[in-house]
Amino acid sequence: MIHLSRRVIGLLLAIFLLGGFAWGGDVAGSGERKRVVTHADAAVILAKYSGFFDRYVDENADVDGCVAFLNQTGIYFGLLEVVNGSEFTAEDCARAMGQIDLVLSGEAEFSIGKVKLPKGFVSWSDFCIMHGVGYVEGHRAMLNIVNEAGA
Repeated sequence: MIHLSRRVIGLLLAIFLLGGFAWGGDVAGSGERKRVVTHADAAVILAKYSGFFDRYVDENADVDGCVAFLNQTGIYFGLLEVVNGSEFTAEDCARAMGQIDLVLSGEAEFSIGKVKLPKGFVSWSDFCIMHGVGYVEGHRAMLNIVNEAGA
């Protein structure tokens, strides 16, 4: 695997998430309700459309296949959150994108099958900020993707 700097990986992930998806218009006041990103949405977007895993995940893979692949890779998606349709928050996005960054850089350490937060960091958000992983932009792109798909 090619070793890229964390900044490059974070930038590439943000570009892949943003690339090919138009920013949705504001529907405030139009009576339409914007969707939130669910854990299931995020798993499919990250596994199939981020550009990092698409060669490993079948293009016809369902949510279960995407979640299984990510969990096998160490990128944690809780089954309960996926099944219940729980919201995938910006903090959840920081965790997933931080774990992806570590897996792709070859620096991931695992605990019970999950990529663990490196020592010295109190949160995945802090990790992402310190390593230039654009999790806020990634989460915003996911919001736009699910709202464009629902339009």
